[in-house]
Amino acid sequence: MKNLVKLTLMIILAAGLSSCEDIKSIFDVEFESALSGKLYVDVQESAKKSTEAYGFSASATIDPLADPDIEEYIDNIREIDVDGIIAEVESVNKDNVVFKAGTYFTISDATSTVTWTLASDWPIEVGTQLTLDNTGGVYDAVDEILERKEVFDIAIAGECTETGVSVVISLGINSTVIANPL
Repeated sequence: MKNLVKLTLMIILAAGLSSCEDIKSIFDVEFESALSGKLYVDVQESAKKSTEAYGFSASATIDPLADPDIEEYIDNIREIDVDGIIAEVESVNKDNVVFKAGTYFTISDATSTVTWTLASDWPIEVGTQLTLDNTGGVYDAVDEILERKEVFDIAIAGECTETGVSVVISLGINSTVIANPL
């Protein structure tokens, strides 16, 4: 009988210990975050008309604390999972503008850099969207950048078919954030 009581107590204790994390997780707060920044691309006028491509680059800094939910839970964030990254053309001052294949986007902080390179030309028209995909699991590296909860940079660099071009591109990072106030 004593052994049966001891065995029962051990089972109850083991079950209790193994479910502490499960109990704690019921207090998790999950929310969607959409961090974004604007890239202002200016391709200067060029006297050279013999070239087919003109170089450009632009960058911006994003502060995760700009999202009020992230700011509220900053010390309690357990996990950030990127759901998608989208570049959208907000404005362009000329027609027939194309960013050439080889143009690339980066997301980086002091520790790491994630890069996407365009495999084909990208016609630049207002409203055009480009999804930076998760090929090779690169979203995991962006997760790590976001989980550091520090400012980070976004950038674009490449070649364009026209000069005298001004383009505004919004780069948005959609993610799911899990925080636990306990």
